[in-house]
Amino acid sequence: MKIAQIVSSDGHISEIPGKLEGGDILQARFSFVDVSDYICGALQEQKPFLFSARSGNTQLGIKTDLLSPDTLPQINGREVHLDGKVENLNPLLGDVLGQFKIGDEIGRLVVMDPELRIHDVRHYLHKRLFVGRSSGKGRYDGFQIKRERDTLTGKESDYILADLEPYQYCFESDAINESSVNEVIKKGRMALTKIRSRVPLDLHKATLSPGNLFIGAIKISLGDIYGIIDAVTEPETNGIEHLPARVLDPFRTFRDRQVELFHFGKEKVPLHQVKVRVRFFRAENPLTVPLSKHKVKYGYRLYDLLTTGDVSSLFDFVEDDSLGMILNKNNFSQIANAKDALGRAQLEIIRNAVQKSTIRHPENIQLTERHSDFAQTLEKLSVLGGINSRVFIGDRFPSTEVIDTLRRSGVRTFLINMEDPAFADDYIKQMLKLTHAATSGCEFLRYDAATDKLYSFYHGCFMEPDDRERFDLVRYWFAFYGSHTNEADNRLTIDLINKLALSFGNEMGIVHGGGPGLMKEANDLARQHNIMSIGVAINLEGEQQTSLTTCDGLIKYREGLRLSRQDHLQKLSNLPVINTGGYGTAEELCITITSMKIHENPLAPIILLDQDNLWGHTQQQVAAIAGKNYGPAFVPYLVKSCRDADTAHAELLRFCQNPDAWYEENHITASSVERARNKSERIRKNMFNQDSIEVFNTPYQNTK
Repeated sequence: MKIAQIVSSDGHISEIPGKLEGGDILQARFSFVDVSDYICGALQEQKPFLFSARSGNTQLGIKTDLLSPDTLPQINGREVHLDGKVENLNPLLGDVLGQFKIGDEIGRLVVMDPELRIHDVRHYLHKRLFVGRSSGKGRYDGFQIKRERDTLTGKESDYILADLEPYQYCFESDAINESSVNEVIKKGRMALTKIRSRVPLDLHKATLSPGNLFIGAIKISLGDIYGIIDAVTEPETNGIEHLPARVLDPFRTFRDRQVELFHFGKEKVPLHQVKVRVRFFRAENPLTVPLSKHKVKYGYRLYDLLTTGDVSSLFDFVEDDSLGMILNKNNFSQIANAKDALGRAQLEIIRNAVQKSTIRHPENIQLTERHSDFAQTLEKLSVLGGINSRVFIGDRFPSTEVIDTLRRSGVRTFLINMEDPAFADDYIKQMLKLTHAATSGCEFLRYDAATDKLYSFYHGCFMEPDDRERFDLVRYWFAFYGSHTNEADNRLTIDLINKLALSFGNEMGIVHGGGPGLMKEANDLARQHNIMSIGVAINLEGEQQTSLTTCDGLIKYREGLRLSRQDHLQKLSNLPVINTGGYGTAEELCITITSMKIHENPLAPIILLDQDNLWGHTQQQVAAIAGKNYGPAFVPYLVKSCRDADTAHAELLRFCQNPDAWYEENHITASSVERARNKSERIRKNMFNQDSIEVFNTPYQNTK
């Protein structure tokens, strides 16, 4: 069954007769072009409708509405016209009405078709509709389900009363000026961050006074349904109204939806008493993948919706002379290259392109009729919601300045078509910071055309999105160091990995340098055992060390960043294994010892796979340093030389099964152990933002 689209594209101001007498109110004519046959027909049949204003305007405290409750639409072919008004309810804005011009976007038409009304909300609750706050496993509060008789159909129908969230948005009067307000009017709500702050609120103590504006939020996520907020809040006698931005679009996820309330009554009202009334209507489901409750609740991401073939078609539409392209649901706009790529003009071009992508006009779709694959891909992306809905697409990773500008403009997803990129240390740290931000985190995606694979940046490396869950299961990350040449005998390492895989299964992962020799053999064996393998590579092609491309996760540092790359290896891993190797392996061994000496790594056995006694002198030197009190006495006890894989496996297993007993047996004090646990956990969480860090404070119980 095809379900009609009950909401139009954005309309605009077509005429401004002037101000009305007796108030700060501007009369205007709202016009809508290319309105669907369904909406035109529904209006002619006099089905109930409403005008829903742009949320950016209402969050300023500007009420754009019908001129009167009796205003009827004027229909001319596929054009619809309404007599409307623009009213300023926020005294901080000054003479803001003068900033509205002919052509400004103003809002949308909504047909509240009684035939599409959802009568039984419980049928959708916790499946296609999530509302309220979690108060325990499977329990939610902060909302009520109420019933009413639909006046048009006579059917008993549900609606929801939602509580306000305990915070509000407050305007910063010193940040408000004519330019900043005009930017919101012209570019939408993404410009609001410049003039307001979010502050916590105790709803049981806070009140809303007559004549005051309140910008807050309710918790709600929608799947393939519309939510329509009632203008009147409950209790109705309070006189508090919701301003006319009242549409909750399908697949509006991430739970918090801003509400704009104004007190037209006469008495102060405690905010905990205020309830927002929401009714629901069916919407068409454009998904080509199964609808997921988790995704409805927290939001679909680009890789949930597209095949790699779909992703490839997106890059075909990026113009050759552009910096990239912005996708916003099923709209798009190209970003032109400025003559000075590093100048401020380039950043302004980016902001304008993002703003253009927010325009809900049908012209963009008409442009793509000859690109059927691209048009179909845009349709699939129409369900992207919240911060996932805007995507930057380009052929190279943008500069940090460009990323920052895009972020401030509301873009959170970056899709780049680039084979085997190498990054600066600061860039990797910036991706880590932005990807795992507490609020409004970013998503960095890399498409590799050579392999037709899509990778997502996650905790420090690029991996296929499905591998994120495997990554999170890993408790023990074994770092394997060794020679990149074919001269070294890696049979001990191969034998050890086989034994470890049998003991630890998917709770172990392998970290290596992402290059040839031992690194490749360890990676290949990990793939064979379905063990997570992470390569932390460096651009050393001039030294005959090409990077692997078959790792489950890979990140590559630029040339000259050897120590940054080694720091990444150290912090990601917690169990080092040193095989026969050359100067680079010797350096890695020394850095490993030093990292434990200064408690930046959790204390653990440093395994030397050393059947030829290559590292014998190193052990002697470590012992001599400790003997002369040049270093901590516990360090020599960490270094364990193993002539065969059985010995190494037994040592590692004994340690993981009972770390505290191993420390005591090796004369390592509890204070050193605890200091290393605390410091290494703090450092790793700060760098990789992982929820769980293994620092060996609990025994491994599942050994086979």
